[in-house]
Order: sequence, then structure tokens, then C-alpha cells
Amino acid sequence: MNHRFLKTVSASALLVTLLAGAQTEGVYAASAATAGSGAAVSSTSTASNPHGIADGTYSIEYKFQKFNTDQVSVMQEYVVNPGKLIIKNGAMTAQVTLKQSKEITVFKLESGGSLVTPETASADEASNTRTVQFEVKDLTAKLKGWVKIYWQVSPTFLYDHEYDIHLTFDKSTLKEIAASTNPPAAKSEPSGTGQPAAGSTGNEKSPDKAVPQEKPAQSDSPATGSQPASGSLRDLNNHWAQAAIERAVSLGIANGYEDGTFKPNGEINRAEFTTLLSRALKLEAKGDELSFTDLKDIPAWVQPHLAPVVKAGIIGGYEDGSFRADRKISRAELAVIVVRAMKLAVDASAKPDFADADRIPQWAQAEVAAAHQAGVISGRDGNLFAPAESATRAEAVSLILALSKEAK
Repeated sequence: MNHRFLKTVSASALLVTLLAGAQTEGVYAASAATAGSGAAVSSTSTASNPHGIADGTYSIEYKFQKFNTDQVSVMQEYVVNPGKLIIKNGAMTAQVTLKQSKEITVFKLESGGSLVTPETASADEASNTRTVQFEVKDLTAKLKGWVKIYWQVSPTFLYDHEYDIHLTFDKSTLKEIAASTNPPAAKSEPSGTGQPAAGSTGNEKSPDKAVPQEKPAQSDSPATGSQPASGSLRDLNNHWAQAAIERAVSLGIANGYEDGTFKPNGEINRAEFTTLLSRALKLEAKGDELSFTDLKDIPAWVQPHLAPVVKAGIIGGYEDGSFRADRKISRAELAVIVVRAMKLAVDASAKPDFADADRIPQWAQAEVAAAHQAGVISGRDGNLFAPAESATRAEAVSLILALSKEAK
């Protein structure tokens, strides 16, 4: 059986929360946080929300957190941020847009001590999004939510998980907008792909960790001309990653070989994967100078793709300053790069739940645990992770599609 690298992030969840509060009488002055935000403050003698915010439509940023922690939940990757806050006659209604509507089969927020499904304000089947709305009584409250994800990621992988989460609003970001417009996406909104590591591996002397990559159209050089169409790749029939590979080829992320094959079970090296990663994340190829000690051994077709990936903090070099473009990527390295690209939260004390966990290098233990918990990477038969074994081209494509959120 082939390894499967799953996608969450690729499909993870979006949570919104019903906040509880009480009416407060009196005249409210703008707080320091709200004063410069563009939010109006009610001057009436009795305000029907505890913040005294005047009627209108506002944008507001929010955060989904892992339940009972201050860590950002992976669900934050699958919502449109900021959201919208509509205030009418003092009552506050929040609207949040979920990016993976079909896959988020159940979404509930706490109200009156129970978890309830918020009202759907609008839905867009073509973009697979839906906007939910719910009453908010206190923007400073932290409320519980629950989400169920049911995602048939590929013909051979079903992502079926449930999560408890908390939702918080950032009242200091409140800005009044026209009622008919949607709030602009915040510049800091996570993309889920191509992001720097969430934290240090704790061992600067260990080799850099990398995700497996797609090889160019030829075995030792990039494609030179048109490549076989996905439907003509003759060695994909009944392969577990066939759908993902054909999708990647159609998007121009991956290429087949000139002989009409893809070689899905072939191993992949660091140079090949860097190029694949850069394409998938749509990073701008640059001619920035690289400082690796083995620069002369890095193929010219890789270098423009390598520069932005290195700059993003996703892939680096080894302690001797080399990049080792021809080196095959191990599964342990794969896990660390996945965590970096997805910006997953890492618990330094976490231990992977695999039968061969004692064989996983110390510098990769926490990242393997985080990637596995997020549903992004899985083990082999017998619950083995096989950290030292090389990743395949098929595994690389499946993972890259998860990172780029392009898999359907």
C-alpha cells in the first residue's frame, strides 16, 4: 500500500460563535481601542449592546482557537477574515463566511448553554462558500463552537473529523463600512500555504526538513515544450493518487515525462520538490542571489523557484551551508516542511502516535505529531511512520494540492 498524505488544511473547518452578554444602561464613551477604528459610539441614554456601538454595518476581525487554548485553530485557514458586524436598534449580528461549505457538514455555536446551528445568510455553490449569521451580545466574550468535517479528499481518503473550538472577536479592529459591501480581506489572513515555520525545530544542527516534490517533465531537466495531457499519462490507471495527479497536471503544477508516464511511485528530490512547491503556492520566481555553498550543483531551472521558497522560510539548507538538490526527501523532512507551509501550531512536548515513534528524529517529533493530528500526513500499514524512507511523486502531489487548496 502507498503512503497517503492527506489534506486538511486542504479541508478543514470554519467556526463561528454566538456570544452572550447583557444590556447595559448609560452613556458610553469610545475606548482607546475603538476610538481610531472608525466605529461610531452611541450617544443615546440607553445602549442596547454593552459597547454602545451605534447602528450600522462594520467589518471586524475574529479568530478561531483550539478549544480551551490561545493557539490558533487550523479552522482559521478556512474562513474569510474579517467578518461583518451588523447593528440594528442596538442588537448585534455577526456574519462569517466559510470557505469549504460542502465539506463542513455541521457547524454549531453556543447559545443559551446549548450548541445550535446558525442561520445561513447566503451560499455560493460555485465557490463552495456559505455565509452564516448569528446574534452577538458581547464582543469580548469567548464562546464555544463545534464543527464536523466530512471530506472525500480522494477516492482512497476520507477526512472525517469533529472539533471543539472557541471563537473570539477583536473589537479594536471594528470599522464602519457601507451596508452593501463586503469587508476587505485582512492582509494578515492565513493562506494555508507557503508560510514560514510556526516555530523552530529546536535543533539548528539538524538537516533542513523538506516536503517531497514533483519532478520536472524530464528526469534531469525541466520540461522543454508541451507535456502529455493528464488523460494520456499511461501509468496512472487505478493508482490511489490518480485523481490528485491529474488535477495537478491540469493546473500546471506538475508534469508528466516525455514518454507519456508520470512514475507516481518514483522518489523525488529536493530540487524537484522546490519547483513543485513554488508553482503550487504561486510564488513569484526570482533571480535573487542564493548563498548555498553548493550553488554550482543546483540546476539553473530550480534556482528562480528556490529563492522565494527559501525567503518564505519553508525550505533551508544544512549546517554546512549546502542545499543538496539531488538528495531524496525523507518522510520526517516532509512533516516539518508541511508544518512550516501550513503554519500549524506546534507543541514542543508532543509525541507522534506511531508504532515506530522512537525512530523519528528528535528534530521532527513535534512536527510529525502536529501534521498527523491535523490530518495532513498519515502512516503506513501497521501504524508505521517510516521517517527515514523517501517520499514518492504521488505523495508529493497529494500533499501539494492540500497545501494549495486546489484539490476538490
